Amino acid sequence: MSIDKKKQFVEKTFEILEKEGPEGVKIRRIAADMKCTSTVIYRYFEDLDYLVALASIRYFNEYIEDFKNMVSDPQLYTDPYGLNLKMWESLAGHAFKHIPLYESLFFGKYKDSLGEVIFEYYQMFMDDSGKNFDGYSCSILFNDDIYQRDLVLLRRAAALGIITADDAESLSQIECHIFHGILLKYSPLHMEKDTPEKAKEEFMFLLNELYRKYK
Repeated sequence: MSIDKKKQFVEKTFEILEKEGPEGVKIRRIAADMKCTSTVIYRYFEDLDYLVALASIRYFNEYIEDFKNMVSDPQLYTDPYGLNLKMWESLAGHAFKHIPLYESLFFGKYKDSLGEVIFEYYQMFMDDSGKNFDGYSCSILFNDDIYQRDLVLLRRAAALGIITADDAESLSQIECHIFHGILLKYSPLHMEKDTPEKAKEEFMFLLNELYRKYK
């Protein structure tokens, strides 16, 4: 099975996502553009949802650049509580620009294998932003569960005595639910120009209020 052919399918899917959004991605459309049959595509991917998930990882690139810069900042690295808040702010800035895709990635069919999807994407596209992660970064980015991904940093905060271990568990659950709630709230409005900024502003207001109560 050709890895180059698989990459071409992912790139074509991303191209359609960019031009038409998730609504434009159909298996027959991809097959027609690639001059093959739908059966050929299914030899490479379990289903259309998985192909879309792989193509959607490209929208992570800017966030991952932010992430790499933040974890390499000595001041932020020694403040896991503040680092987690900054990471949420960065994620919100990118996620609310592409609400349907992020909602599907984090809470859709392949939410329990998201780490595997991200890993497979960066194996195919090694020149992209996902290369050269250290072990700590991998433990966050390639985790299959957004709650567990978030908990990695909050447990560090608990180990430093900033919050308690129980608070780390509760805080991670609550902020993930808030994130999902904002995605769902603004999903019907995702095509409106001011939605990304409004959604981010509301999310960060709630998150800052939450952090003030826990610290």
